[in-house]
Amino acid sequence: VDREDPYDRLLSVHPTPPGWDGGAAAPQWSTAEVLHEEPWLNYNQSQTGHGRWRNELIPSVVHLAYARTPAKPIVVTEPWYEFEPGNPPAGDIRFGAWAAMLSGAAGHSYGGGHVWKAHLPEAPAGEDSWPMEMDFAVNTLDYPGARAVAFMAKILRNLDWWRLTPHPELIQENPSPFCAAEPGQTYVAYLRHGGVVKLDLNAATATDSFHVRWVDLAEEREGPSGN
Repeated sequence: VDREDPYDRLLSVHPTPPGWDGGAAAPQWSTAEVLHEEPWLNYNQSQTGHGRWRNELIPSVVHLAYARTPAKPIVVTEPWYEFEPGNPPAGDIRFGAWAAMLSGAAGHSYGGGHVWKAHLPEAPAGEDSWPMEMDFAVNTLDYPGARAVAFMAKILRNLDWWRLTPHPELIQENPSPFCAAEPGQTYVAYLRHGGVVKLDLNAATATDSFHVRWVDLAEEREGPSGN
C-alpha cells in the first residue's frame, strides 16, 4: 500500500449516535458531522441505532452526509436490527433500506438474528442483554426483513444504480418523497404507503418512451408493467 495515496485503502469509522451510552462523549449520527474533511476518511458511516424513531431518521442523516463536500460515499452500517422474526416489522426494514439508497447512500447493511454476533451452531455466542434469537430453527437470512433487503438488492442489480442521484422533487401527489434518477433515462420511486404517484419527466423529450415496472415489495413480486 502506498501510504501517500489516499485511494490505496478504504478507511472509515463506525460512529455512535446521540442517546447511546457508549458514545455519550462524542455522539454523531454520521461521521460526516465531524470527520468528513479528514483526508484519511474515504467514506462516511452512519449508525442510527435501534428503534422506530431512530429508523425514521435514516433518509435525513443520509441526505445531510450526501450533500457535504468534497463528495464522499455514505453507508448505513448499523440500522435497526431484526433480532428475532417479527422484530422490527419487515416494513420498517424496507423503509430504512430503500429510504437510504434513494436518498444517496452508497450502501445499507442488514443486521440481526445470528448474523450480528456470528452465532453459529458450531460456535454459539453467549446470551447477554440484547434480545437475540438463540434458536437455530429459522435461519436469519429467512427473516422477513432479511428477505426484504435481499429483494431490494435483486432489483437494484438490474439497474446501473450507481448512476442514480436523489431527486425527491420529482415525486408528485404522493407523501413518500423517495426517488433516485438519471433524469431523462431511469427513475426509481419508493412509495412507502403505496397509492398513486405522478412523476416529473420534464427532463425527457416529447419523443422519449419509458418502460414502467411496478414491484410489490411486501409480496416480493412484480406487478403490472408496460410502456
